[in-house]
Amino acid sequence: MKKTLMSGFVLILSLALLVFGALTALAFNSRLISDTKQELLSCAALTAKEFDPKLDADEQASAFSAAIGDIRITIVSSDGTVLGDSQADHRTMENHLDRSEIIQASASGQGTSVRNSETIGKKLVYSAVETPDGYFIRATKEVAGVFGHLISVVPAMVLSMLFSLLLAAYLINRFSVGFINPIIEMNDSLIGVKDGGKLLNPKDYRYGELEDMAVKINVISSHLSKYISNIQQEKEKLNYILDNVGEGFLLLDEKLNILLINNSACVYLNCRKSAVGEHILLAVRDFNFIQCAERAIKEKTRLLLDLELSGKIVESVFRYVEEESGFSASLIITMSDVTENRNSVKMRREFFSNASHELKTPITSIKGSAELLCSDLPISEKQRKELLTRIGVESERMNMLINDIIMISRMESGDLAGDIDNIDISEAINESLIEIAPMAEQDNLTVNVEIKPVFISANKKDIRELVSNLLVNAVKYNRQGGCVDISLKEQNGEAILKVRNDGEPIPLSQQRRVFERFYRVDSGRSKTIGGTGLGLSIVKHVVDSLNGAVSLESSIESGTAFTVRLPVSADN
Repeated sequence: MKKTLMSGFVLILSLALLVFGALTALAFNSRLISDTKQELLSCAALTAKEFDPKLDADEQASAFSAAIGDIRITIVSSDGTVLGDSQADHRTMENHLDRSEIIQASASGQGTSVRNSETIGKKLVYSAVETPDGYFIRATKEVAGVFGHLISVVPAMVLSMLFSLLLAAYLINRFSVGFINPIIEMNDSLIGVKDGGKLLNPKDYRYGELEDMAVKINVISSHLSKYISNIQQEKEKLNYILDNVGEGFLLLDEKLNILLINNSACVYLNCRKSAVGEHILLAVRDFNFIQCAERAIKEKTRLLLDLELSGKIVESVFRYVEEESGFSASLIITMSDVTENRNSVKMRREFFSNASHELKTPITSIKGSAELLCSDLPISEKQRKELLTRIGVESERMNMLINDIIMISRMESGDLAGDIDNIDISEAINESLIEIAPMAEQDNLTVNVEIKPVFISANKKDIRELVSNLLVNAVKYNRQGGCVDISLKEQNGEAILKVRNDGEPIPLSQQRRVFERFYRVDSGRSKTIGGTGLGLSIVKHVVDSLNGAVSLESSIESGTAFTVRLPVSADN
């Protein structure tokens, strides 16, 4: 049997290889040219997007060719004049308006052709696209091909094919009963190994060798099926983990082909998950990102790149990795949104700067007054009392500022002191009314109050701070003889607190900034009446911590009104 099988297979394989070789050569030549056309069209289209008519066309042609690889780039003007070429002197080249690929591109936007180049004398594939500015970008690549070598042997190949078909049909028919059919069954079993494979019955085969092979195939199929299943499960776990992390992840080989990419990276780079296997140039449109990847692989180093995407700052880390155990990955890229961290650092820097500036004024005033009191200069009793009064006022102002800074820092860090209780906002309002009564009487203000008990879940101290800041501001920034209107009601599951005064309106351009720390609409007036610039910032933080909202309405006709909306207590 062994001799028979060997002689039969040698004959069949010899004939099959001859036929396969000829057919493959023909198919390969056609497919090679077709693939080359599509490749060049893609390269020409990508180059057209990057082409700048204002820059030197010849230099751009060379740069584009160097970036893409072994592809020749030619830039042609709308009248056919060659403006640049990456391999030849464009000044010696003929007018290209009559080239077929240029004619096609002029008519439909893109065109291709295959011919011998008059410039370099080789068989080339040409693909051209027209830019929006009327220029033509042509990509060219040499195709060695095999078609020309086959023409001389076509008659012999035809006869060989006919003879091979007849002989193969005869031999296959002869061996099919005792040999081909069992092999087909074994092949089907191996093909289906992923799903467990088809179990073979060794007793169905008349040759002992085939019986042994069937037994071994059954064992191998069982082991391979389990192994493939385990690999698939591990792959699915890895993909699940990568797709559910907030950081973007890419894995590239040394040629910048994408080996692995997760969902977050696709969102950051605005590309598809199916980009796996593609060159990064075809999937990613950010030139700086691509340049950084190329540099990291070329220099075999670690690089950082910040991308600004839709108002977010995305930090990209490029890590070059050495090839190990045949694994071809060369670059690992991780991407993370660092907007909040960067903004926090900026806010802390601004906070300390503003706080230092605000503390400097009262400290300077106290220091100056104290130095005058301690000096040998003659000071009257009246001047002495004025200096002491100034020290007291500035000390109180500094104390208020420090308390406000501590309060807002505590809120930003989430370290809110005290327990959450069922608080009646009207009680906090009544307490604050007692606080503002002397100031309102001094400025001859009318305070109108229309409140009802409304309960919310909050820390009592925080609510008192919120209400106190709103009411004190309404009095401080009011006009002489004006009104302060305070209302509190429950509506649609919300506690609605509104505080209005008749003071100078806040300009529309500044209304969005009044809740910023240390921001004052009129800084001179705020300092005169003792404002710290932190009151409304504290209000905003308290409201945000309770999942509420605060809004501002200000006009000459209706004055200035702050409206706070907070969710009422579930036990209310």
